[in-house]
Amino acid sequence: MYSTFRDILICIGFLFFGILLCAQNPVIEQMEHVSKLPDVEFYDVTEDPQNYIWLAADKGLYRYNGKSYKRFSHPKQKANSLFQLKLDQEGRLWCNNIYGQIFYVEKDSLKLFYDANKLVKGQLSPFVVLDNTIRLFTTSGIYDIDKTSKAVIQVFKGMCISNANDGPVNYTFIINFENEIKRHRIYKFEAGNQIKVLEINSHTRIQSPKLFVFSNTVFFTHKTAKGNIIYLINKTQNNSVKIKTPIQLQNLTIYNLLKFKDDYWFLTSSGVFVFTLKDHKLVFKEQLFKTESITDVEVDFNNNYWFTTLDNGVFVSPNLNIRYVELNTIEAKVSASCVLYDNRFVLGTTQGKLLFYDKDQLVKTIQLPGNKNIGNLYFDFDKQQLIVSINASESFVVNLNNDQVSDVSNTFSVAKTFSKINDTTLFYGNYRQAIVYTNPFKSPNKNIIRSSRVKTSIVGDNQLFVSYIDGFYKYQLDTFSSEEIKYNSNSLLVHAMTKYEHTIWLATQHNGLLKYKNNTLAKSEFQLPHQLQINDIQSDADTLWISTDKGLFQYQPKINLLRSLSTQDALNTAVDDFLILQNNIIVTLPKAFYILPKTEALFKTFKTANIKVEAVSINDRDTIIKPKYKLPYNLNKIGIAFNSNGFLTNQHVNYQYRVKQLDTSWQHIPPYTHSVHFNSLSHGTYTVELKAQNESAKSPVYASPINFIIAKPFWETYWFYGLVLVSIFGLVWLYFRWRLRQKETQRIAEIDKILTDKKITNLRLENLRSQMNPHFIFNALNSIQDYIISNEKALASSYLVKFSRLIRMYLEYSQQNEITLEEEIKALQLYLELEKVRFEDELDYQVHIEEQLHTKQIKVPSLFIQPYVENALKHGLLHKPKNRKLLVEAKMIQQDKLQITVVDNGIGRKQSEKIKRSNQQHRPFATKANEERVHLYKNKLKRDITITTTDLYDENNVAAGTKVVITMPIH
Repeated sequence: MYSTFRDILICIGFLFFGILLCAQNPVIEQMEHVSKLPDVEFYDVTEDPQNYIWLAADKGLYRYNGKSYKRFSHPKQKANSLFQLKLDQEGRLWCNNIYGQIFYVEKDSLKLFYDANKLVKGQLSPFVVLDNTIRLFTTSGIYDIDKTSKAVIQVFKGMCISNANDGPVNYTFIINFENEIKRHRIYKFEAGNQIKVLEINSHTRIQSPKLFVFSNTVFFTHKTAKGNIIYLINKTQNNSVKIKTPIQLQNLTIYNLLKFKDDYWFLTSSGVFVFTLKDHKLVFKEQLFKTESITDVEVDFNNNYWFTTLDNGVFVSPNLNIRYVELNTIEAKVSASCVLYDNRFVLGTTQGKLLFYDKDQLVKTIQLPGNKNIGNLYFDFDKQQLIVSINASESFVVNLNNDQVSDVSNTFSVAKTFSKINDTTLFYGNYRQAIVYTNPFKSPNKNIIRSSRVKTSIVGDNQLFVSYIDGFYKYQLDTFSSEEIKYNSNSLLVHAMTKYEHTIWLATQHNGLLKYKNNTLAKSEFQLPHQLQINDIQSDADTLWISTDKGLFQYQPKINLLRSLSTQDALNTAVDDFLILQNNIIVTLPKAFYILPKTEALFKTFKTANIKVEAVSINDRDTIIKPKYKLPYNLNKIGIAFNSNGFLTNQHVNYQYRVKQLDTSWQHIPPYTHSVHFNSLSHGTYTVELKAQNESAKSPVYASPINFIIAKPFWETYWFYGLVLVSIFGLVWLYFRWRLRQKETQRIAEIDKILTDKKITNLRLENLRSQMNPHFIFNALNSIQDYIISNEKALASSYLVKFSRLIRMYLEYSQQNEITLEEEIKALQLYLELEKVRFEDELDYQVHIEEQLHTKQIKVPSLFIQPYVENALKHGLLHKPKNRKLLVEAKMIQQDKLQITVVDNGIGRKQSEKIKRSNQQHRPFATKANEERVHLYKNKLKRDITITTTDLYDENNVAAGTKVVITMPIH
């Protein structure tokens, strides 16, 4: 039994052309969000042969490579703003500024071609790039500037305001002053000839004249007080006709006019107006971006549309066919959708509102009683009944013939799926039961065929297929007897299915996409990229539409063709619910929906721009880019930076590399990475190959290979091996030669040592002879004799003992090169005791040894000190009558040196020399011997012994003795 709400408020609003709805627009990507834009005010955009996008902006000229922007400027540039981007036959980009400077881009920098300030006089003048000249249109005439010589020739005199060219043919708007009548003309310049194709007589100057030339016609527009005027010029007949200005363009500022296929795009201060031209009439098709001031449009190599604006930067429409409708008038979210018929559909919201659309136009709304959360919708075309299932114990039926809403309680509440079995039978599944209703709209009869959570259902080939949370079942329509369909003996979890001809396509949770035909399950012939999870699948004529988290796919089983719509088409969403209309696909979102036309133009053919090697680094230092490098072994750290130009290539182009000598297969480069690095390459030849492929393109592109030849380290070269062998032989020869020389040196050293030892021995003997000279022995024996005669037997005996001991010491020490300091001092003291007797006790001597000296360990040359003491006695003190004093002192200096001092207060060396000359028989043999010994010790034995002799004087400068200082190292 139905409950009819006669008194409830049904809000039905008929809206005309989107009064309550923002007009549809193509899907776009704001470049400000893709990569930080350098400006917001842009005038022109173009794509060069290398697929760079060039932008002329208020702040200058910029080039976009898919990742970032590079600014081009010139040091002599007088104005930042650049305009009129043009490409010549060589692919060079040309532009100019208001000041009159003309620039071109070459070798990655902006070059100043010509400064035409005196010609343009502060006006932005049109120019054309010809083969050999630049043609400039100014307020004083038309000038040709030779590309090579920069020579300027005036080819026409007159005030040129606007120009448009078709190759070498130019259409120019010119103002002439003749007899105070202002005549405004358009001339056609071709092959040196000029033809007047339009003349306008006006006493007021025409405002904003613009010319636009196309393949078969030329448009001329200008402003008047009554609005825009439009003329058409026939290129063949060279005549013109004034056409009616469409009302949409009447009072707008027209920035540009472009033609795409058969459509004319007027770029205005209120967006883009698209017209077709039929019988000299502009027929309006649509308006795009009505809130934007569009200045230029460029279609790149991947059919992306670039739009520049005067105040909102740049945006790109990756797929102009996909339109986006934003639901600005509702606060709730779209929670359900349903196809009605033709191109009509209905959306249900979380606040109980039904929105009825015809294409993109909202034609009426119905508000259900209360804020109901609509969970599902089902439309019975034959009955014209719309079932509205609420996500609660409620449901409604709306009669679309009269928009009457009936409350049917929980008959269709919390629905998961509906399937029409026949005109009187309807399958309905919810979160806990599978139900078959007979006469569902009038006195429904309920039949529960299974108690389980239903996911989806479909009717095909006189059978009902139902997917439950625990399996997939097939029902016979006459008895509703069931049979579980399993795959590889396992229960199937199916979350979406559709019927195509006599096949049921199943989207499963664990087994991918399956086909059920003739009671047999089989895998599908195709696989989705990356094994995507399918959200929904629907059939449409000979096509399957499949929604995934990565976009929407179209599959044509008969030709096994799979195509996709994804983020590259600005379908930047995980597609879940979608509707198939007569002409369009509707993809619903919580606050908007996409409109996709079912045409071939919907799917683009993607290409990949050529890979450009942007930098090569060797050992982290950039170098000139070359196809081949020859490097020494230590320059073996290689880096290559590259890029494939294009819109969003960072996201959608995959790069791979291969080094032929190292890799058997291509190596993947991580996303957002535009370089490869090779560290510590060993010697050899390496060929680095790069390839790039747009993820939606059919084939990759390849960069020119780069060869790196890294030389062997010198220690691995043949010449080094030869050098090593030669060196080994040379070292062996040098070794044996050195050994021979060493032996020879050793032999000479031994001989020299023998000679030295012999000489030292001779010197010792000479020293001994001097010490045991007859005079000393005679004096000693004479002293003994005197003691004997004087009957001083004890003294004689003592003296004899001392004399014999001294003689024994001399004989013993003379056999040794070195003796201890203690032995030397003992011999010296014994000698002084004997000499004191000779001086009849008129000799006062002292021998002072420093306490810290280790006299038993310190070695000194044998009998080395005694000759200097003897000299002091014999030549200094002997001739002094009295007060004879002698001091012998030994001490350590500088930690490792021994200093021995012999000081006497004798007559001095000068007086002694005089006496010696008168008595030549007394010669200082021992002193000379010592000097030779010192020389031998220094040069042969490397022992540094120094002897200094100093004359002493008293305060009257009278000789007061001699001081001998002996310094030698302690060892």
